[in-house]
Amino acid sequence: KKSAMADTKKPSLKKAFKDVMDQKKPLNWIIVSAKTGEVTLTESGTGLKTLLKTFSSSEMQWGLIGVLGVDDGNGVKSIRSKLVQIDWCGTAIRGADRGKMINQQKPLIQKFAGSIACQIAASSPSEITSRKIAYRLFHAQGAHKPTYYNFGDEKVQCSTLTRNDDDADDDDDDEDFD
Repeated sequence: KKSAMADTKKPSLKKAFKDVMDQKKPLNWIIVSAKTGEVTLTESGTGLKTLLKTFSSSEMQWGLIGVLGVDDGNGVKSIRSKLVQIDWCGTAIRGADRGKMINQQKPLIQKFAGSIACQIAASSPSEITSRKIAYRLFHAQGAHKPTYYNFGDEKVQCSTLTRNDDDADDDDDDEDFD
């Protein structure tokens, strides 16, 4: 029986994924695809803006970006890495093929990626913003509430986040930031 995760043994994919989670490395995102039962590295880089420009309109891909939650107060600086998964389904993929691809490939990505702090589905870069991700991460946190989130190419101050930053129709709590 062929291993479903055979391609994750490639040093480039394993190293890139490890670098995404390493706060000291500049690399903070990778794009992977899952075809023929294997997870393969497509691209890697730094910064959310660059990641969004790299997705293909003709492919199903998964972006994994390491976002740093930085708590910088009272003379102590605490930094925690949060892994965000972007489920990308290019606009050129037919609707009938989308469900099939998601059902077959998404479990491979989830097994590969492990613990995800936030997950967003998108087919256009306009559906993903640093503020939307920061809002969702902030609400997903337990006791640790960072001062800001660092995306590699920009920072989002948590004190400026509002419900309008998350345009999703989900059952979020009614907590305000004011």
